[in-house]
Amino acid sequence: MTQVSGRRVSVLPLFLWRLRSPLIVSRRSERPLPFPFNLRAWRAMRQGGDCALARRLTFLALISFFAVSLPAAGQNPVATVNVNTLKLGRAIPQDFVGLSLEVSAAGQGLAVPPASRQMGKPSSHPGAIYAYSLGEPGAPNTVFFKFMRNLGPGILRLGGNSQDNTCWDPSAAPHPGWCKGTIDAGLMKLYSDAARESGWKLILGINLKQNSPTWARREVTDGVAKYIPAPDLLGLEIGNEPDLFPRDGARPEQYTPAEDAGDFLAYVKAFREDPASKSYAAVGPATCCMWRDPTDLGTFIDGVGPANLRLVSVHNYSTTTCGNRTVTAGQLLSPELMASFSSDAKALIAEAHQRHLPIALAETNSASCGGMKGVPNAFTSAVWGLDYLFTSAEDGFTGVNFHISFRTGGSAYNPVDTIGWQDSAHQWHFENTAEPLYDAMYLFARNASGKHLLPVELKSDSNIKAYAVSTCSGCAAKVFVINNDLTAAGEVRVHFSEPMGDGSLLLLQAPKLDSLAPEVKYGGVQFDADADLPAPRETEVKADPGGDFTFTLPNAAVALLTIEQAGK
Repeated sequence: MTQVSGRRVSVLPLFLWRLRSPLIVSRRSERPLPFPFNLRAWRAMRQGGDCALARRLTFLALISFFAVSLPAAGQNPVATVNVNTLKLGRAIPQDFVGLSLEVSAAGQGLAVPPASRQMGKPSSHPGAIYAYSLGEPGAPNTVFFKFMRNLGPGILRLGGNSQDNTCWDPSAAPHPGWCKGTIDAGLMKLYSDAARESGWKLILGINLKQNSPTWARREVTDGVAKYIPAPDLLGLEIGNEPDLFPRDGARPEQYTPAEDAGDFLAYVKAFREDPASKSYAAVGPATCCMWRDPTDLGTFIDGVGPANLRLVSVHNYSTTTCGNRTVTAGQLLSPELMASFSSDAKALIAEAHQRHLPIALAETNSASCGGMKGVPNAFTSAVWGLDYLFTSAEDGFTGVNFHISFRTGGSAYNPVDTIGWQDSAHQWHFENTAEPLYDAMYLFARNASGKHLLPVELKSDSNIKAYAVSTCSGCAAKVFVINNDLTAAGEVRVHFSEPMGDGSLLLLQAPKLDSLAPEVKYGGVQFDADADLPAPRETEVKADPGGDFTFTLPNAAVALLTIEQAGK
């Protein structure tokens, strides 16, 4: 914002002093002014007595100078945000931000990709592979646990495609050929390590595809109950995406939500018949794709019985790269895509809330089938992810678990990537990289989780979103301004319903939306390989005489404005 001093000066002599040609040149831009002010002609008119014409020429020259050289006063901001600090909205759970992992790396029956394919660059460690985030049995990935702990309280959901392809005691399974991997005591201990070291609760997936309640119960009695302390387990998620079971012949082609409810309920009843398994709560249905009608969810809940569910879980991927499809930044960040998600989400949430049950996005991310490099692994995912978290919280989900996938071709949307290698003594080592989506998760978890949403009125002609949170009515507030626009940038003006104190501004930004992790900065700093973040840089901000706060929002950026309560 340009400030002009109050000192009065004679402008015209300065213009003439800068004259280098028959055209006046702007001091700011060194561009000739559009009006051809000829000094010799002006002098001739003055000496010839035509002073009126000379004055008119002078006046036109001054107008031309200011039109080209000076910014337009009162130019509209790129966004104006009005925040009501007195009316508290929906509370965001403290453990709202979570992660979803495969039950095992082997459970999908896929070849292990080399690290270079996953990370998009040669690895400095020969033989490094894309590794399971939690590590290996007996060799936990403690730095990944620290990345979890950085987010505060959370929920780790263990499921994915591997859930129904992994078997406890495969030889005893009704369909051994469907077992692509084995879940054993080593993995159970690894899950327990993750819960203990991070302080997170677990949702553990149980194989429903085999459709054998008594066989599945052995995993709970012989595995879960022995190796995972009961307080660490939020619940058992029975089945992963059962609406897709007919695709590989695990269920009839016309398999319905009511039939799924019957299979699910049989597991619940079987678990209650054994003292070691009866205390564990059930989570489901973990549907994704074919049963999108809200009545399908209602049919499932009613079939199982609301009293038999601790949490309703659903899955969502905003776009897809399945079948070699591509996704652009414009598609992922389009307002229509987020609005469509929100509309569908509200309908599902209503089905759960009508039955007095919480509902979570237990598995989600930007694009199914692993995404594609250049969008889900770029800064685009950070601005999308923060907007997605706030939209999900506003709509009424109790949690969002971003999935970390394991695919032969690599997965582009992982918030944290992990590679691993064994040394000459066969000891495992792991290297972890925070991707841009993790920065968005961290920003939300550290500044929005556990607070109340505040009403926000946003005025903008660009694809910009704004949200605000506070711990109490009339207290300090945090305002998030998310630049989802492909090109827009400019001044943002924030107004509060009540007088506020001073504050600070933090930027999560990158040079471009397609910038990758090395160029993304959280307050000017980055997470290192040990999951440590140096102190971010914040800029002090003060209200103008009208009580408004203004700042510049770059393109490819998220702004966090933290304003203290007046008098603090």
